[in-house]
Amino acid sequence: MSSRATAYTVELYGLPALLVGNRRVELAVCVSTLGELARALARHCPQLCGPVLDPAQGWLQRGYAFVVDGRFTRDPTRTVHPHNEILLVAAQAGG
Repeated sequence: MSSRATAYTVELYGLPALLVGNRRVELAVCVSTLGELARALARHCPQLCGPVLDPAQGWLQRGYAFVVDGRFTRDPTRTVHPHNEILLVAAQAGG
């Protein structure tokens, strides 16, 4: 991993978007995994801590997931790159 900050975009849906007041967050960070990105998101958007992100663990609360390039994941070790499409969504089943 480079020590140089890179721009990542996280699109927010549902409660995360309402809490932040925006549907898109731009982060200039030096990360390589979703776990690192989640911790950076918590620092950048502290209003997500509690309802969406667990501040103690720096990871998603139950009921939330990332979608990376169209695939749902809750794996904090998942590698991410600036070109990935990254969404933060409620992981609810509907029907």
